[in-house]
Amino acid sequence: MSPITKRRLLDQIELNDHEKKNLQILDTIRKKGPIARAEISRLIGLNIVTVTSYVDQYIKKGVIKEVGIDVSSGGRKPTLVDLNPSAIYLVGVGLNIVDIIAVLCNLKGDIIFSVKKERPLQAGEALVMSMTSLVQELFQKSKVDTSKVHGIGIGIPGIFNRDTSTVRWPVGLLEDDLAISVSIHGIFEDKFGIPTLVDNDANAAVFGEEWYGGGLGVQHAIYLYSGGGCGFMINGQIYRGANGCAGEWLFDIDKEDPKGMVQESYKSGTWSLDLGISKQVQSLQKENAKSKIYELAKDSGKQITIITVVKAADLGDAFANQLLKEAGARLGKKAAFLVNLFNPEILIIGGGIEIGGSSFLDSLRETVKQSSIPEATEKLRIIPSQLGENGVALGAAALVAQNYFISV
Repeated sequence: MSPITKRRLLDQIELNDHEKKNLQILDTIRKKGPIARAEISRLIGLNIVTVTSYVDQYIKKGVIKEVGIDVSSGGRKPTLVDLNPSAIYLVGVGLNIVDIIAVLCNLKGDIIFSVKKERPLQAGEALVMSMTSLVQELFQKSKVDTSKVHGIGIGIPGIFNRDTSTVRWPVGLLEDDLAISVSIHGIFEDKFGIPTLVDNDANAAVFGEEWYGGGLGVQHAIYLYSGGGCGFMINGQIYRGANGCAGEWLFDIDKEDPKGMVQESYKSGTWSLDLGISKQVQSLQKENAKSKIYELAKDSGKQITIITVVKAADLGDAFANQLLKEAGARLGKKAAFLVNLFNPEILIIGGGIEIGGSSFLDSLRETVKQSSIPEATEKLRIIPSQLGENGVALGAAALVAQNYFISV
């Protein structure tokens, strides 16, 4: 049995000494490579003999390779090592507001091929089957040698149980969903014969921002996945809670909304996807019939989504900009709760809602500042996702890469 099949999202404190050294050394090479053995030793505090022994084994296994000679002030010039991008392939699958995305990556996280399709609004097996068919399409179109695919990572919404590796969708999470549990890794492994890791989408996303997003450079971060979930990085580690369901916060804080728009959107399940924007567009069409939103939707022949609203806002449409500004304020109220509670250094806005642009983000930032205690925002940066629409998929692939490092 592959190590990735036996190990499901272990925290670093659960690793043995060999696994910890694997992760320390390879993660340093990932971040700093090309790098000399002596520099690795200095950065992580392991003696040079131990580092050299591990590095030599990685070279034999093809995980890393020697890539050149470093400059030297005297004596023998040190050899530089770096990850071997073609050592293995990784697959990541994730969702944003409108799409399911599957990516094929090399070990460095470079996307070799990607496919996407519109996400269904249903949860349950319909969603899982859509994801498996997309991975099948990815393999067929990329013509990848699947024997070199080390694992598949899945980032998916829902209540994830790390003990059973199942995802449960409670009634009300999405439209027309059911209160069911599904073993997603089991479905994928049965279909493709490739070890599969599963995590909540927001957990995968915040991990991806740190791993493949250029590094956050902080110890405490929150990834806010639209309006219904978030991923936590605390003391440099992803925090999943006692059994993996940390970060779910489906509660209604907008009972005083005078128009009832947000309450209606929340109860229908779509609030958590686009913060109620699509419902507002439908409800207020009569008063704003001349808005470019409806013109763009008519011209494209497609249903109105947040993308339509953003395009209209870019064209200077006042109604579209107002919708985005109000959505930013609504999310800002919820975000302020987290900022006060966890005092992060970075709050990342993602899941697709970050495309709202300056109208949305400026409103969100201002609301967080007004609704939080001053000390909580003193060091806070609020930024859009660095990985954009690929954030969850790349994060899921990064989980596979980390597992590979541990098990080398």
